[in-house]
Amino acid sequence: MDNNSKEIIVANSLNNTEIPKNFTKDYFTHVLCQNGSGQFVILSKEYKITSNDIVIFLPGIPVIDLMLSPDFKAQYLLVSSQIMNKNNPDIGWSINGYLFSQENPVVTLTEEDRNKCMQNFDLLKAKYNDQNHRFRKEILNLQLQIFVMDMWQIFSDKLQQRIFSNEKGSFFERFLQLVEMNCMENREVNFYSDKMCISPKYLNEICKKNSGETASYWIQTLTIQRLIMLLKNPDLNFTEIAHAFNFSSQSFFSRYVRKVLGVSPSEYRGRLKD
Repeated sequence: MDNNSKEIIVANSLNNTEIPKNFTKDYFTHVLCQNGSGQFVILSKEYKITSNDIVIFLPGIPVIDLMLSPDFKAQYLLVSSQIMNKNNPDIGWSINGYLFSQENPVVTLTEEDRNKCMQNFDLLKAKYNDQNHRFRKEILNLQLQIFVMDMWQIFSDKLQQRIFSNEKGSFFERFLQLVEMNCMENREVNFYSDKMCISPKYLNEICKKNSGETASYWIQTLTIQRLIMLLKNPDLNFTEIAHAFNFSSQSFFSRYVRKVLGVSPSEYRGRLKD
């Protein structure tokens, strides 16, 4: 990131001269759509944007084929990786929020949440531009933490909606949903069978019938997917990732990574750079 670049940018167009050309590399980019429509592709998957959607582009993840309608109108909030990573109120929620945004870069907001986001955009801009305030840095950091926690609240509401919508689905669908939400902290079959009020044996029978694989297979598969996502994020150190996966020490975490990936965490990251 250029030393002359701003840590926080609020604009109404990506053509704003304050926004660097390679902004998706160094910034968490939030796009609050007010009118019109758009589309883009991330990791080979296409997403649509409509009014009242908030879009989050994570730093370092390429966004391609971004197309906006002639009447597209939005507010853009760009937060540098450096200041964002310094203001994570909770590492566990931070990782969950990162994973949610990677899997769900577009979220449709209620009117209340949209207004709250707009207010946060405006407050962050005002606090950042208030160069004469004696406690500018401290107030800006607090304001950013409030914005982050408001976004986590929106994410948690969306996750709860997904759980509710799946309650009438099959046992297998409900199991996968539970694993997606809890596999970083809980990787035992008994945990999920207890949540579903069925026996571990019956849960395995359900998984085998629907997929040909055991419950343990799906727990490990979804856990490894999240593990790889976090190891690919250079802003997270191994201690933070180990904590997120509920390991009591980094050595236990390293052994687990070697077991499921065949290499140590540092070796895996080293291969990503090659």
